[in-house]
Amino acid sequence: MIRGRTSESRGFAGNSYGGRRTTRPLKFAITMVLLASLLLLAMAGITRYTVGEPIMPDWVAKPLHHKQPSLPPGMTWDFEVLDPVSKRPYETLPEVGTVLLRLAITNDSALPVKMQFRTGLQSEFIVRRVFTYVDGLFALPLEVWRSSYFHNVSQKPTTLSLQPGETKVYTATFQLNALNANQVPPGEYRIVAVIDAISTGRWETSIPMVKPL
Repeated sequence: MIRGRTSESRGFAGNSYGGRRTTRPLKFAITMVLLASLLLLAMAGITRYTVGEPIMPDWVAKPLHHKQPSLPPGMTWDFEVLDPVSKRPYETLPEVGTVLLRLAITNDSALPVKMQFRTGLQSEFIVRRVFTYVDGLFALPLEVWRSSYFHNVSQKPTTLSLQPGETKVYTATFQLNALNANQVPPGEYRIVAVIDAISTGRWETSIPMVKPL
């Protein structure tokens, strides 16, 4: 009787061990799928973040990225993409024509504000074409134009001083014509304005635009 029970017990233990061996590959596969999904989501969040369209909540995205520079306290800004003739904002990029980029920063504080720059280039405008993949999950920007192209910039440090209520306006014009039609084809774009001061770091803001077919 005792030997019979021992044999049954061993048989039961063998079946249990076989069950554990079956579940281990399944658990490993599920774990790998979850890790791959998290990696895919993180990569998607990073690529979308580069074009200013994060797909993850702030409390998730912030640990993945460096703290973004900001303008000094009390400084406000207004960025527009305008028709230089009518001064009205463009809803889409024209097929041919001139685009006026205008960034205005205002000292809305009660105290004077001073910003130091490494060179004479205090503000810059950039046009980036945005490529999207996997039905918009991934987004990658490609620079097609920069306002400092072919411009001589003084390498001497400069200073911007604004009194309370004072505004500084930076502008640039971007031409769309037959010469750059291949570089700026129909598609999605991001129009970017940059302020790169010593005290604030490289701060930027952007506007999404579309050039229709």
